[in-house]
This record gives sequence, structure tokens and C-alpha cells, in this order.
Amino acid sequence: MFDIESFAKSDQGLVRNTNEDVYRQLLREKFFILADGMGGHNAGEVAASKTVEYMCKSIQGLFIDKEHALQLDDLKSHITSFIENTNLWVYHLSACDPKLSGMGTTLCSVLFFKKFIVYSHVGDSRIYRFRNNKLEQLTNDHMRIESIKSISCREPMSLQRKVLTKAIGTSITVNPEVYYSKVKHGDLYMMSSDGLHELVDNDEIEQSLSSSDDLQKIGDILIDRAKKNGGHDNITLILMRSSK
Repeated sequence: MFDIESFAKSDQGLVRNTNEDVYRQLLREKFFILADGMGGHNAGEVAASKTVEYMCKSIQGLFIDKEHALQLDDLKSHITSFIENTNLWVYHLSACDPKLSGMGTTLCSVLFFKKFIVYSHVGDSRIYRFRNNKLEQLTNDHMRIESIKSISCREPMSLQRKVLTKAIGTSITVNPEVYYSKVKHGDLYMMSSDGLHELVDNDEIEQSLSSSDDLQKIGDILIDRAKKNGGHDNITLILMRSSK
């Protein structure tokens, strides 16, 4: 069993008028979650906050009822079901309120259990592991790149945009990715919204994670880097380190 030290921070960035990223840390359950909302007006923030709320209540209920009997495969199945139910709830909210129509959110979570993590994701928020001074991305983005043709006054232009292939709340069903992995003493895990990892490359992330033992200092460095590199989106991270 490991003790977990953590630090989380969210920044509005330099361009957006609102912050639609939502995160939460359940320290008793050692559960950490991040959601990056999308949708018009405040709908993205609603999708993200409702997703985090539903997931956290589900995890808390699980550990109240079954903590001592749980096994890894049980946890994986439960978390998969929780995400599917969360998706259905957010989709229902969107369908019932025209102001929330089309809203959705990414989701990623990490649950520390005995000497393992159970981690999940939907969308393009990411989970990284920093072990032995090497960075590894544990999740693969659910997205594709589409080309857009735009005709300007002078010449045609080819633009690209990112399109999520999976999100919470945008369709009636979702197929989340849920895995587990063994934890080693000193492992440092990071969850981030795309406002961070789109502007801070892997070399910069790796350099930042190795720059200090102070998680708050590391977090501040990473968010400052994202802002210096443009800060065009909300920026959120959660850092989690295992120790005996």
C-alpha cells in the first residue's frame, strides 16, 4: 500500500473568458478526476462539473459498501459502468434542456488501489507516468484531424481542426478505456487537459517533472510554460506521487 501526495491546479489561460475544466481529488479514496468541457455558453462547464460530480459520488458509494471485498478486475468493471452511467446522465441533461444541447466533456481518472492504479479516459485529456526520469503517455487521444478548405481574398488556404471521436454526453453510449497498472515507489503521475499538453511538448514536460521534488512548484512551472507558449485554452493538471 502506498501513500499518495498530490497537487492540482486549474488556470483560465490567456484567451478564454471562462474555465470549463473541472477537477477533484478524493483523498480518502485516492481517486483523482479531470474533465474538460465543451459546448456553447456555459454548457461545457455544466457537462464537466456534472461528470465529475457523478463519478465522485459513484466512487464514494463503492468504497462505503465494498471496500474490503474489492479486487482489481471488480474495480475495472465498476469504473467502466460508472463512466457509461455518467455518459447517459450527461446526455439526458443535454437532451432535456435546449441551452445544454450538444454539450460534452472529456474525462480521465486515476484510482490508487493497493499497489496498483486503475486509470480511465474518454477524449483527449491525458494521463502520463514519470518513472526513472522517463515520461510515458498512458492514454491515447480519442480524436482525429480534419482538413478544412478556406478561400481567402487572395488564395485558397488549407486549415486543420481537431475533432474528438469520443466524449462524455455527446451520444447515448460511450466505450471508455479502462486499464490497471502496477505502481512503483516514486512514480509520478500527471493528468492534464489539452490546454497544457498541446502547448508543452514531452521534452518540456519531462524536464519540468524532474526539476523539483515540490509538486506545487512543478505544477506552477508547467502552467507557466503553457501560458508562455500561447495559453489559448484552459490549463489544468493533477500531479500524484506514490511514496511508502
